[in-house]
Amino acid sequence: MTNVDISYRRLGRIAGPVLIANLSYTAMGVIDTMMVGRLGVTALAAVGLGNLIAFAALSFVWGMLSGVNTLVAQAVGARDREAVARVFFQGIYLAALSAVVVSLFWPLIQGLLAWIGPGAGVKLIATDYMRIRILGCAGVILLWTVDNFYRGLGRTRLMMWCGMAQLLVNCGLNYLLIFGKLGAPKMGAAGAALGTVLAQFLVALFMLATVLWLGPIRREFEVWKSWSFRPSLFGRLLRLSLPIGVQYGLEMGGVTVFTALVARLGEVELAATNAVIQAWNVGYMGGIALSVGATTLVGQCIGAGERGAARIVVGRVMRIGYLFTVAIGALYVLAPNQIMALFVSGEELPRLLPFARPLFSVVVVCLIFDLKFNILSGALRGAGDTTYSMLVNVLSAWLLFVPALLLVTPRYGLIGAWSCFILHVFVMALGVDIRVRGSRWLHRPRHRPLVPGDIDVTGSFSSVEADAERSDPSSEQLSAPVVD
Repeated sequence: MTNVDISYRRLGRIAGPVLIANLSYTAMGVIDTMMVGRLGVTALAAVGLGNLIAFAALSFVWGMLSGVNTLVAQAVGARDREAVARVFFQGIYLAALSAVVVSLFWPLIQGLLAWIGPGAGVKLIATDYMRIRILGCAGVILLWTVDNFYRGLGRTRLMMWCGMAQLLVNCGLNYLLIFGKLGAPKMGAAGAALGTVLAQFLVALFMLATVLWLGPIRREFEVWKSWSFRPSLFGRLLRLSLPIGVQYGLEMGGVTVFTALVARLGEVELAATNAVIQAWNVGYMGGIALSVGATTLVGQCIGAGERGAARIVVGRVMRIGYLFTVAIGALYVLAPNQIMALFVSGEELPRLLPFARPLFSVVVVCLIFDLKFNILSGALRGAGDTTYSMLVNVLSAWLLFVPALLLVTPRYGLIGAWSCFILHVFVMALGVDIRVRGSRWLHRPRHRPLVPGDIDVTGSFSSVEADAERSDPSSEQLSAPVVD
């Protein structure tokens, strides 16, 4: 009997809203693609290219900020009210620093696009799109920070509603700015970028306000008492988060090489790839949502000293993941024509279908292994084991995926390039599976509470005095707390 609620019901309460929120965020990219696709194949290819490269620039930060999820979850499991607020503010300081660093990428945009080598029309549109996304990065970085804070608490319903609100705001702004409606300037693809940036910024400010001013979080955690910068804790957050950031950053670096090679195949190939990737993101975000559930519940189990329960969490998340993969995979296999029709006008559809249709079969195979890698990596992150999955991902990306792309793409074209994804995700899934089958990852240094008895490890704080920190009777007491 575990003291942490690891039931399917609680897993659903965490992962379900995250899935809906992630799908809302993904839908923003899908809607950008759908709306811009009405402007023609050139605009569709350009926005897809700009979106991928902009996210590649931001992916390092996306990974870095997920460390907030891990440390908050472990503080919850260890019944440490004060540490929860401390981690939140260190995450805010990390977000501010990250926004400054990402903005320095702006002068490199033209040089990077020149290296990728798309056609002149695609390059011009993609440059405008990327400049707006990079200059407006502060909103999405703040959004990710608060998002990970709520994930660590296991309270994800607010994120779901904010994600849907962001989607609606983005749709409205896109309509105004892409097509110049209701007196707004007609900006084309650049309007899609501006609409996305403004929607992210508005929702990020609201979510920040729910922690600092509007909601019960401020009183429950006495947030403002812990606002000061703490070098020791900030350093621990960096040490935990850097491997995750490197993992995501170098992974997206490999995807950038993939995009560059596809762009050189032709405008139609790039447009088809963009549309299929947007559809793939729906399935991918399901795996990410489940990985968040794994990170949060494993982190709380480790914080509470219940390592056996952490293994049970992994098995339950994987079972849900396979059911989701079967459902989404069937959609990709049975309805590729209908999916592609969402992204391009009727007269352009016959040009893209011959290229896009076989790519959906590749996506289905990739989803199976990608799901396993994401969920098991999420479990490792919850335990504070972030370096191993980084090494597996980076080594596979740069010693296997990129060399295979360079060898196969010139000879076998678009299908050859996409098939390299299968090899990549298979090797990554195999690598993390070996780690999780062992026990070393369960014995990472874990959090020890400053103030015991403040929290009910189902995720909500209690005023009732509880027992002091529980230890795992099956192993010796571990040193070096994750949060101090």
